[in-house]
Amino acid sequence: MTYQQALDYFGTGSGIADALGVSRSRVSQCRAAGGFSYPMQCVLEKESGRKLKARREDDPANNKSAA
Repeated sequence: MTYQQALDYFGTGSGIADALGVSRSRVSQCRAAGGFSYPMQCVLEKESGRKLKARREDDPANNKSAA
């Protein structure tokens, strides 16, 4: 899932933070990094009742192109 999809579902960065059990600043760091790690996405998927889907392709660590 993308950051925007999580934001659309949970409504605010605070809502995402509450679902993940992390601080709002950590959510902001994820946004700046380009999204959530796959494990974080899995938590959000569970917390959304599987309305959101975790996708390894959306993990910013997997999207770094080789230079």
